[in-house]
Amino acid sequence: MGISDSMAATRPLLEVQSSVTIPPETINGITIAELSGLAWDSDEQLLYAISDKGRVFHFRLTLDGNRIKAVDPVYAANLSDAEGDQVKKGRRDSEGLTLLNAANGKRGDSQLVIALEGVPRIIRFTPQGQALNNVELPTALRDKRAYQHGNDSLESVTFHPRYGFITSPEQPLRGQAADVHTLYSTKGQRWSFKAYPTDNSGISALEALPDGNMLIIERAWSGILSPLVVSLRYLDLQHCAKAGICAAQDLKVFSNYVLVDNFEGLTHIQGNQYLMVSDDGGEDFLSTTLTLFTLDVGT
Repeated sequence: MGISDSMAATRPLLEVQSSVTIPPETINGITIAELSGLAWDSDEQLLYAISDKGRVFHFRLTLDGNRIKAVDPVYAANLSDAEGDQVKKGRRDSEGLTLLNAANGKRGDSQLVIALEGVPRIIRFTPQGQALNNVELPTALRDKRAYQHGNDSLESVTFHPRYGFITSPEQPLRGQAADVHTLYSTKGQRWSFKAYPTDNSGISALEALPDGNMLIIERAWSGILSPLVVSLRYLDLQHCAKAGICAAQDLKVFSNYVLVDNFEGLTHIQGNQYLMVSDDGGEDFLSTTLTLFTLDVGT
C-alpha cells in the first residue's frame, strides 16, 4: 500500500518563538555539553537533559510567555548502574529521554527513561541518574546485529498513554528500505513512513503529543560538502493505513552548511509549548541552543 498525504487529517502550525544559548558551565565537576535528550517534569518543575557521554542534568526553567528568560543548571551526575557505579564506557551512550510519573500531581516519584546506543537498551533511572531496571525492547530491536551500525541504533524514546514506550532506530534496520522509517511500541504496534527526502535522514527525537500523535525530529548530514538538514515532522497515528503506513507532514525544515543547530532533544512543556535542544558535539565553535516553539494542531 502506498503512502498518501490524504491520510493526514490535521494541519499543524509550528512557530519558533525563542532561543537561548546554554553556556558550558561546570556543575558537580561535570561540564554541560553534548546534550542529546530533553524532558520536562511538570510535578517537579524541572527540565532534565542527558548527554551522549552518559550524564544527566537538571535545569530550572523560567519563561515569560513564549520567551525563555532563563535556564539555570542545578544538578549534574554521571549515569550509574543499580549498584551506584558509573556506567562503563561503550555502554553509556545515552541518546533518547522520556519520563514516567512526571505529571501525576505527586512529587518524588518521577523516573527517567533513557534510550542508549551501542548496546541498544531502554532503561529506567532515578532523576539522580541511578539505574532501576530495563524496559523490554520490541522483538525486532533486541539483536544489535539488526542495526545498520552501533551508532545508528536507539536514538529516541517517548511514552504514549495507549501504546506504551515508542522508540525507533536512527536509521532503518538491515534489510529494510533505506528511505522508510519505522516506529516500534513496546505493546507490539509498528508505524512506517517515508524519511525526509534527503540523504541519510535519521530519527533523532520523538515526542508523543497531547492529541495522541507524534512529533519527530529527523537529522541528515552526508559530509562537509552537504548541508545539515533538520526537519520537524508530524505523524498522525490515528489516520495511518491498517498496515501501519503513515503520511508524515513537514512542519519546519532547517538547512544550511554552517548555521543549523544539530537539534536532538525534544519535549512538551505545557499547552502548545515545546522545547528542543542542540548537541554542540563538544566543539568550541558550536553551541548548546535551547529553542522554544509552539505547535497548534488544527483539523
